[in-house]
Amino acid sequence: MKKTLKIILFSCIVGTLLATTFFLSIKEKANAKNKPVLYAFQVGVFKNKDNANNFKNRYETAKVFFDDEYYRVFIGITCENKEILEAFFNEKNYSYYIKELDVTEEIEMQIKKYDEFYRQTKEENKSLVIKNLLESLPNEL
Repeated sequence: MKKTLKIILFSCIVGTLLATTFFLSIKEKANAKNKPVLYAFQVGVFKNKDNANNFKNRYETAKVFFDDEYYRVFIGITCENKEILEAFFNEKNYSYYIKELDVTEEIEMQIKKYDEFYRQTKEENKSLVIKNLLESLPNEL
């Protein structure tokens, strides 16, 4: 009888530890998904600021952003209109990488204001909206 109780008690402890670990893992992933996500259309990454600035001149909407180690050249940023910008840049035959970044709520709200313009703007004015958004953002995201 004592041996059976020990096995049951040991199984309950192990089960509780596994369930707690599993729950904490899921909770952490859920919290990460609730953070605002920014879609940045990146065309280049450089260690040297001058190289990044020279490269950005190839694109009409590009801006250089710094992130602790690298200078990244972005040609567009959105929270909600990834497909619209993809179509726009694909039409221009740009090669890009879509980089997902976590941003503050303040930056998210700023970008969402421009996201509304993306949907309403005619094709010939999209570059202007994109450029204005990029220029309004701080150089470090």
